[in-house]
Amino acid sequence: MDNNLRILSLGGFGKVTSNMFVYEYGDDILLVDCGMGFPSEDMLGVDILIPDISYLLSKKDKIRGMVITHGHEDHSGALPYILPQLPHFPIFSSRLTAHLIMDKLSEYENMPRQVKVLSPGELIQLGKFAVRSVRVSHSIPDATNLIIQTPAGTIYHGSDFKFDFTPVDGVLPDLGGIAAAGNNGIRLLLSDCLGSERRGYTPSERTLEDTFEREMDSCEGRFFVTSMSSNISRWQQAAQTAIRHGRKIAIAGRSIDRNIQVASELGYLKIPRSSFVDLRRVKKLRPKEVCVLIAGSQAQPDSALVRLATVGHRDLSISPSDKVIFSSDYIPGNESAVQALIDALARLGAVVVYAALTDNLHVSGHGSQQDLLLMMALTRPQFLLPIGGTYRHMVQYAHLAQSMGYSPDKILLPGFNHSVEVSPTGVRLGQKYQIKNIMVDGLGIGDVGHVVLRDRQHLAEEGIVVALIETDQNNLSNILNLELISRGFVFDSQNSTLFSRAVSQVKSVIQQKKGIIESDRHLRQIVVEVLEKYLFAETRRRPMILPLVVEV
Repeated sequence: MDNNLRILSLGGFGKVTSNMFVYEYGDDILLVDCGMGFPSEDMLGVDILIPDISYLLSKKDKIRGMVITHGHEDHSGALPYILPQLPHFPIFSSRLTAHLIMDKLSEYENMPRQVKVLSPGELIQLGKFAVRSVRVSHSIPDATNLIIQTPAGTIYHGSDFKFDFTPVDGVLPDLGGIAAAGNNGIRLLLSDCLGSERRGYTPSERTLEDTFEREMDSCEGRFFVTSMSSNISRWQQAAQTAIRHGRKIAIAGRSIDRNIQVASELGYLKIPRSSFVDLRRVKKLRPKEVCVLIAGSQAQPDSALVRLATVGHRDLSISPSDKVIFSSDYIPGNESAVQALIDALARLGAVVVYAALTDNLHVSGHGSQQDLLLMMALTRPQFLLPIGGTYRHMVQYAHLAQSMGYSPDKILLPGFNHSVEVSPTGVRLGQKYQIKNIMVDGLGIGDVGHVVLRDRQHLAEEGIVVALIETDQNNLSNILNLELISRGFVFDSQNSTLFSRAVSQVKSVIQQKKGIIESDRHLRQIVVEVLEKYLFAETRRRPMILPLVVEV
């Protein structure tokens, strides 16, 4: 085993988000990325998902360092939750990514982490791992892939990428560096596969300029643009278009404001200061003089766009002449929430432009089929492992690889919690490890599990009935008072007959057990059983029954 390299995905293979990979060789561990995920609609009350680092907890002293490939939240957003659980070790990333991370970490106490800048082409040694980054195109500047030299062979870690030869920031992908790595020999290619279903090449970010121009030219009211907060290139294009149309730029959303400020200070975003206007002054400007960059493209519950569309926003409002542009893809699992948000905006009279209406509102940061084939051709790996997509994307990637001449045994399709073993004799799927969704709810990390979610779902669907039982402490079967309180089940005032009969049923059963009830636990059990049976018979609903016993 000492001659083998083990690779794990702590967010799970077949996942788009929560990207975090472990490279383990002997007594050395290299971590790549530390991203957060988004809860599905049945995860009631859950804010975000983070990778499961249980595997690392007994191996903390083996961690030699971490490298972050780029600044998107699904690759770096879990750092504030993960780092406090691990010892100090060096963290590396590209320049913009490093500053975005440090700005985010500065909001948290006891987080004195410095992120070291890893320039493209620079080689760093982390234990037995020699790591070099290479520039790629993505929907955020300074995105990189990693060339990882190990005793078991060289691994190309190809997280999110595409090949954009007219990027907004003017920085081209380093095809020469990628090809050079291929010439030196790549044992295993881990490749982004999210775009494996799309034909051709992914269009350049620059193609969106015409879209913004067209949509803004026909807008007589305020012009709202929403996208992922770290999509620096998109904000640049929207701002440039607004300036050409004589519109002032306002920012609604702390995450956008923070990212734009960091990117501007570093020179990755070039918008004149005079073009910005404070959000509180927007109401004083004519609608046609305003462009708002607003957070909430994924319908996050507390985002500025959701507040604007539902409960109202302190500084903004929607008028019939306003236009809202959704310049982003749905994250899998968010479709229904985003569609509900679009409905709410439409009801307020806004013109809402989104992907189902036109196909040139958003350009993916992920390579399509020809991008993926080009990466295979440049790296010429012995084995391939698709990452960053769902299982169906992984399967489609396998078909693409086979069209390039790779046999199925050279393409790995791991299950959610599989490991991958790289040995002198080949690359294969290894044993499975315990990996689960770690849910963050408020300040709690991992304290929400399937049982809690099941209870929340039950409460959401059926409601709750609280049974307040006042009983004689010397004789628990002597019920002095019993009150039923409903929340989310039925209106108490409209169902007094139902509840009075339920109370009579409970008292009758307890009277029959006179002298048998030995503890308040036994009493609570009887109350729950009687109420569940009676209320279901009368209403065909199963509310959660919460008995509270007060002994007097």
